[in-house]
Amino acid sequence: MTNCSACGYDQNPDNAEFCGTCGSELQTLAAPVIPVSAPTVIQAEIPPPPIPTLTPAPISTTTTARLIAKQSGSPVSEFTLESNAIVGIFDPDMGPVEVDLEAFFGGETVSRNHAEIYQEGGMWKVKDLGSTNGVFIKPLGQTRFGARITIPETLNLGDEVAFGKVRFLFQSP
Repeated sequence: MTNCSACGYDQNPDNAEFCGTCGSELQTLAAPVIPVSAPTVIQAEIPPPPIPTLTPAPISTTTTARLIAKQSGSPVSEFTLESNAIVGIFDPDMGPVEVDLEAFFGGETVSRNHAEIYQEGGMWKVKDLGSTNGVFIKPLGQTRFGARITIPETLNLGDEVAFGKVRFLFQSP
C-alpha cells in the first residue's frame, strides 16, 4: 500500500497514481542506478525531493464568489457575493440581510445575523456572528464537516459551508 503525503491515507494500492481520499498525486521515488565499473553497480543515496502539498486555491479579491444551494428545490439556487455579505434571516427590527435563508428547508436553524462572508487579504472568509446553531465547513475532498467554527475561517473553492442545517457549495464564477 502507498501512503499519501498530503492527507496520510495509507490504503492506496501500490499502482495508484492519485490518493483515493484527497485526490493528491501519489509519488513513488526510486534512487537512480549509477554504474561505477564494468560489472559493479552502486545505488546512489540521494535524498528524495520534497513532495509538494496540494491546497485549494483561494479566490482573489478581484473576483466574485457564489454560494450554490446543495438542497434540491431550494427557493434560491445560488447567491452571488461581490463584497461583504451577512447570512441570516430577515427581521423587521434589524432589516434585510444579503443572504436570506428563511425560506430554505432548515431555515429555522439560521439566526437573524448568523454569519458574515467577507474578503480579507485576497481571500474569502466566513465568521460566525454568535449564531445559535453554528457555521461548519467541509473542505474540498473531505467526507465530513469540521467542528463548529469559532474564529474566522478561509473559504476555498469547492468547500461546503453550512449555516445551521442549510448547506452551500462555495464557488467562483
